[in-house]
Amino acid sequence: MKVFLYSFLILAVTLFSCKNENQQLEAQKVAQKNEAVFKNISKMWQFNFPKPRQEVAVTLNKWNEWRQFEIEMVQKPKSTLSAFQMKTKNLSSKADTLSITIPFEYNKPQILSRITTLNTKLKSLETFLNLRIIPEQKIAKLIPEINEEIKGLYKQWDEIIIKKDIPKEIGEELMLQALDTARNANPDEMRKKMENSNKIK
Repeated sequence: MKVFLYSFLILAVTLFSCKNENQQLEAQKVAQKNEAVFKNISKMWQFNFPKPRQEVAVTLNKWNEWRQFEIEMVQKPKSTLSAFQMKTKNLSSKADTLSITIPFEYNKPQILSRITTLNTKLKSLETFLNLRIIPEQKIAKLIPEINEEIKGLYKQWDEIIIKKDIPKEIGEELMLQALDTARNANPDEMRKKMENSNKIK
């Protein structure tokens, strides 16, 4: 019985040590792979913010959340893959606040849509970086898409400024107000506005 017990004990220790060696080898391979992934992602990690028009720059400088978001995007993590994971988590949370704190003049459906798309792409980047096996090709494709969304936001802001500078024709403002169904929801208010506009004429 003792021989059987000793044999079983030796077999268990041998199996356990083999299992530990396999786990250590696998952990070492994962660490090497992560180091290579870190270097590749570090090379790809470049986000570009176009130089805005003067009018846009004034508004963006007052928009604290956008400035923090831009600073966070431009700063590249330097140490490990986990630094990139933390960076994408911070970027996602900062992007969440953009649509809530957007300045009044930029609170338009087309801007909100672009911010939502940018936020979605940042969340995808966060997801990819937190997978066990990181898909480098998807990240390589996603970073230029994020840059395109940022560029699209700046173009949209420029377009708002350009449209605002176009002079309105006589009566255009009244026509736009009449077409705005949300303002026309209260018929009494609409009648008052129409009476006031008739008095002006």
